[in-house]
Amino acid sequence: MVRQLTRETMDLPAYQVERRQRILDAAKNLLRANEYESIQIRDVASEANVALGTLYRYFSSKEHLYANVVYDWSVPFGAADEAVPDSLSTTERVAQRLRQALAAFQKRPNFYQTILMLRTSSDPDVRELMQQLVLLLEEPLRADFSTLSPDEAADITAMVWAILMDMVGRLLASNQTLEDANRVLVRFVKMIGLRLDQVEAGAL
Repeated sequence: MVRQLTRETMDLPAYQVERRQRILDAAKNLLRANEYESIQIRDVASEANVALGTLYRYFSSKEHLYANVVYDWSVPFGAADEAVPDSLSTTERVAQRLRQALAAFQKRPNFYQTILMLRTSSDPDVRELMQQLVLLLEEPLRADFSTLSPDEAADITAMVWAILMDMVGRLLASNQTLEDANRVLVRFVKMIGLRLDQVEAGAL
């Protein structure tokens, strides 16, 4: 897999990039099996076979580490355009992206839970990385809405992201079922389709 460089990795020599990635992979493995709050940072160091002090050279805190983990995990989703055929209509493409997101949630709910938690972090480094993550995940949607003005495309993309995260939050809290979440997302995509139809018809 091609790793996407972040500001934190651009200036590192190759051996440090590899060690840093080993720590991320270890933390990712732990998150697959455990909720974020139950993971101790010393467990990550042990899983990665590095000293705790070495881990802290790359990540200043548990929040900082796991912000990088969920970013690293999310990169393939932001680059998965090949999984959404160009032959689909805009609304079909958006619907498929949302189905893929919910399928990923089913497989890895702990990752989504961690994303929701870290979005409210007060750590500026974590907040910056989470903003980068949102931009990464929103980019394919903004491209889908290219027939709209840039401002409207950005606004509707933000709405899609917000609704998806709200649905995930409700699923995590067991306030609704996956069927409920899919139904809400389908209705919202249909609403987007009405606006796209207006644009195609030349309406304001």
